[in-house]
Order: sequence, then C-alpha cells, then structure tokens
Amino acid sequence: MTLFFTVVTTNYLPFAVSLLDSAKHFHPEFEFYICLADYLTNEEIASNDLMQKYPIIQLHELGVEEFDFITHNYNPMQLANCSKVLFAKYFLDQKQIDQVIFCDSDTYFFGKLPSSTINEGEIVLSPHFTHPPSVDMKRQELEVLNAGLYNGGFFKLKKSSETDRYISWLRERSVKECIYDFKRGFYGEQLWLNLVPLYFKNVAIENNVGINVAYWNLHERNISWHDGTFFVNDNVPLCFFHYSGWDYNNPSEISKWALFTSKMRPDIKPLLLKYHVALQANEYEHYTNRINYYTSKNNLNKKSFFSTLKNKYFKR
Repeated sequence: MTLFFTVVTTNYLPFAVSLLDSAKHFHPEFEFYICLADYLTNEEIASNDLMQKYPIIQLHELGVEEFDFITHNYNPMQLANCSKVLFAKYFLDQKQIDQVIFCDSDTYFFGKLPSSTINEGEIVLSPHFTHPPSVDMKRQELEVLNAGLYNGGFFKLKKSSETDRYISWLRERSVKECIYDFKRGFYGEQLWLNLVPLYFKNVAIENNVGINVAYWNLHERNISWHDGTFFVNDNVPLCFFHYSGWDYNNPSEISKWALFTSKMRPDIKPLLLKYHVALQANEYEHYTNRINYYTSKNNLNKKSFFSTLKNKYFKR
C-alpha cells in the first residue's frame, strides 16, 4: 500500500485538505493522512467537518524521544519540517504500508504522478531544476547552492533496509538541528539531501518536469492547456505545482521570492486562481490565525538554545 501524507500546523489545515483532495482525485488508490505538528483535542476534531475529511495523526501520538526538545524550541515551520522524517518512519513501521509519498501542504495536483515516481527507486528526490537559467537569472543557482540541490517539499520512501538506514541518518542530523543559518551551513533538513545520492543506494532523482513546478524552476518550464489538461513545455502533463512563497491575499502573484512576475508569466495565472478558489472552499480565512499549541508557550524567544547549538560547531 502507498500512503500519501503532509505535515501541517492547525492554521495550515486548509492547505492540507486542498492538497489531499487534489491528489486523491488522481490517485484514489492511495491512503491519505494529515500529520499534525500541533495539538488538538479529540472533541475539537470530532466537531469539525474539515478535520474529519482525512485521518489525522498528531505528533504526540508518535512517542518519539525528540518530542520534548522540538516542541520546546522550534517555531511552527521548524516543527513541521523536522517532523517529516519522524512521521515517515512511523508509517513505514506499519506492516501494511509499502511506501510513503510526502508533499508540502502548499502544493496542488493537476495530474497523476509519473509511474517512475511510484514504481522506481527506494528513495526518490526532486531537484529544484535540471537546466541552467540565463546568466541574468543566476540568482536562482546561487539560491540552490545555499538552500540545497533537492527540494525537501517532496519525496518518496519505499520500505527497505536502505531506507531505514537513510531515515536514521537524516533523523540524527536534522531533527534536533532544524535551524536556518546560511552562513553556518544550516537550512532545515534540506541541505543534508545533497549527500543522499552519494551515501545511499537505489536513490532516484525524479527529473520529470511535471513534478514540483514552482517559482525556482519557471525558467525551464512553461505551462499550457490542451484538451482539458495542463502541460509543461507543451508535452509533459503537469503533475503538481508547489506554491512556495505564494500569498493568499495577493493571489495573482506567483511568489514573494520569484524572479518572474505574473505579467511576465501569464501562463501561471490559471494555476494561481484555481488554488485560491480551493483554499477559499476549505475555510482558509477561518483557520489562518490559529495559534500553534506548542510554539505559543515554548522557549523560542530564548537565545540560549541557538547560541549553544552554533557554538557547538563554530567556536572561535
């Protein structure tokens, strides 16, 4: 069985439901879960229609040894990012699950995953892009040299001893050190992914241009519409778009980090508008200001943790 999951805090539940709705439309054969890096009571879940659309598993239910540390020291984004590998391990430890597919919650499906993603490789990663931009857009290259060659917002892991070894390796390095500090070589869990093809066997780099289309690869990917289907570069069906940096309150713009504006890329506008409608339908405005249970009362504002961690590696 293939299980598809995303990790969110409560204020991102509309994103999670929108993603799972879109993925389920094209892959009804998958099992779907929302993983919550937050805390809700059973009564809250039972009384909320949106929360009942898909099974929810909460971080405290995993019983992981890192729980106290990560809930006491991270902001919501860090908490969600460091939890990916913990939820992946939990699911792969279940006898009936053969593989897991993860997507960040700010993605939306427009077509099927390619068969290569589903059927090949034990560890599948997605590169940010595979062709160089023009020299006047070299900022894109500089950004991935800082933030990682592969995008942590999508992966597939198939149950195997090699996958177990990978999960243990990544967990040891990223769960308790999921910080963002370019100068010192930290970018959440993502920079560690650079080493995965070197360290592990049966790693597949999914170069299909219909996968993980986002602001960072628009220099090599154009969107068109033919016979009811979105295509990338006119010949590859669009699988999913990653709306990283997109603003619900400014929906016609691609991303706050994009080098392209919507005027420069009118081909992207239908994808942006469709996503806005999906989030509206799933009560974005009702959830957007929900406070994370853990991070609202943790040590985030204390400087000692981050100072200690940095000094651990970079004593002068």
